[in-house]
Amino acid sequence: MPYCKVQKADIYYEEIGEGTPIIMIHGYSPDHRLMKGCMEPVFDKRHGWRRIYIDLPGMGKTRNYDEIACSDDMLDAVQDFIQTVIPDQTYAIAG
Repeated sequence: MPYCKVQKADIYYEEIGEGTPIIMIHGYSPDHRLMKGCMEPVFDKRHGWRRIYIDLPGMGKTRNYDEIACSDDMLDAVQDFIQTVIPDQTYAIAG
């Protein structure tokens, strides 16, 4: 299982495809499977996208997130994840 260690969490994620990165962020309480289930059919015939599905801290398989206490901490964790997994790249976000 792929995890990305950031300052305040170990973020679980799954990647599919190659090309321009697109970070898939689910809403409150589900996990990466929600976005994966609705977005993969969209990309079935669209090539050139590296889809990165994450589990936000406190949800899914992400672990070691005890230091996240507010939405600013959550944003910091997501930003750290992006800079670690796709540093200095142009990317899109879907949520």
